[in-house]
Amino acid sequence: MPPGGPGVVPHTARSRFQRQPLRKTVDFAESPVSRVRKILIGLVLLGLAGLAGFWILTAPLTWEILHARRDSPSDKAANLDNGRAMFLAAGCATCHATPGQSDETKLGGGGALPSDFGIFFMPNVSPDPDDGIGRWSEQQFITAMREGVLPDGRHAYPAYPYTSYQRMTGDDLKDLFAYLRTLPPVKGKVRDNDLPFPFSMRRGIGMWKLVFLDGQPLTPDPSKGDAWNRGRYLVEGPMHCAECHSPRNAAGVIPSGMRFAGGPDPEGSGGWLPNLTNDGTGLASWTEADLSQYLLTGKSPHGTTAGGSMGPVVRNAARLTQADRDAIATYVKSLAPIKNAPGASVAQAKTGAKVSASSRVLAALVQDGSAEAATSELLFTTTTISLYLDRPADSANAGPGAGKVLPATALKVIARDGNWLHVTIEGWQQAGAERAIFALQGKRIITAAITPDTASKLQQKSTFEDPDTGLTWHQVELTAWVENKGMLPNVQNLWVYGSDLYGRTCGTCHAAKASTDYLANQWPGTVGAMRRFTSLDDEQVRFLEKYLQFHAKDVSQSDPEVTQ
Repeated sequence: MPPGGPGVVPHTARSRFQRQPLRKTVDFAESPVSRVRKILIGLVLLGLAGLAGFWILTAPLTWEILHARRDSPSDKAANLDNGRAMFLAAGCATCHATPGQSDETKLGGGGALPSDFGIFFMPNVSPDPDDGIGRWSEQQFITAMREGVLPDGRHAYPAYPYTSYQRMTGDDLKDLFAYLRTLPPVKGKVRDNDLPFPFSMRRGIGMWKLVFLDGQPLTPDPSKGDAWNRGRYLVEGPMHCAECHSPRNAAGVIPSGMRFAGGPDPEGSGGWLPNLTNDGTGLASWTEADLSQYLLTGKSPHGTTAGGSMGPVVRNAARLTQADRDAIATYVKSLAPIKNAPGASVAQAKTGAKVSASSRVLAALVQDGSAEAATSELLFTTTTISLYLDRPADSANAGPGAGKVLPATALKVIARDGNWLHVTIEGWQQAGAERAIFALQGKRIITAAITPDTASKLQQKSTFEDPDTGLTWHQVELTAWVENKGMLPNVQNLWVYGSDLYGRTCGTCHAAKASTDYLANQWPGTVGAMRRFTSLDDEQVRFLEKYLQFHAKDVSQSDPEVTQ
């Protein structure tokens, strides 16, 4: 029995029992400092995981694992002649030849390549063992060409067009490497690229490759001939034509459906590189023979000469075989048409309203002169129109025609049949550029671009041998049918529109007198270079160019095309 009698709890037990409820409840809530510490640790771990993921995804090995191993070179000895052909087709010297000297075999690099992402400096690819690729193995060279991975494991920037070189065969790359090793070694390291962040982070190119570098070879199309397949291989592979002649998006990638459609110069000159597809904004008027001849001589069917970045391309192509040039032409002329003309830049927005106003001026001039134009025996075009050797049955089914008549061209009306005009176009034809009719002898003021068949039907009236240039000119006449649209009946109103168009665009910065500061043959290049500062469309550019040419300092205002 407990001390004190039954029912009495001992003092010590009662004390323990009674103290239990008096204990303070323990607060297990985290302090703010502890919560912040855990968040920071989580962020650090997340960052490390992200960094590890980025490092793995951007590793060259990751791309290699995800893509099948390509064909390896055969065991046969390297073909140096073929290696040189690949050297020319790929344009190696154009980028890698040492600046300031004329020997294209000295590939010391150092040339600058401006771009939207910064300035790239071309590396030394001579066989120098210290500064060039003299210590590279054949496989390392092939990996660099196809995968854009350098021997030290770094990614090459895609300014080096391995997106096209990846299509090349193992044997062609083997031959090219063997040829490069026969060239003279050039001492000298090239400075680093000048790229802003984040483009300066070369490792990030690995992620770009995972998305945009497919690593696929070109599989021959058995439904096409040998010439087409050879041309496709050269154009899509070593010549990397699409790399320049296509627009690009913000990632530096050619948008789907726009390959070969032309675009802004990737070197940042502000110019526009031509559309190569079979569209009216591209090479629709060129034949395979025209293109093959252009690759040999640099002369277009309309008498212009390859210049700028296309000059070296032609010099290289001219040293390929005729069969290869013909094959290139065959493939390029098979490209599906894509309509693409120079677009407006930010600077062009300033002139948009002015150009629209000028268009209204032209519409008013055409309307005011419509009654006179209905009976006039002399009309002037204000836009590009098709010409036909025979009268089409109707406008809707007329087809592309036998050529194009350009703006500001004089037409002598022979007869009228509904909305169709039977006209005579007079001008000059230069020997070797038979596809163009020029307004004046010696002046590249093109009035019509015609097909080869049409060129053979021109009536020659006289011949002139230019003692200064050695060129032969034929005075010619062409009779054709054209649709009556947008015609002006007198040259004075034609130049009213030209003056208005000039004043609202070029005249914003240049006085009207500037139109007489140039020769007629200098204006096409000048207008082309300055176009990006205006919102002119193709037709307005052609008209403005003709206006300036007809008012150039070497064109007399007494010439019939100017004053009649």
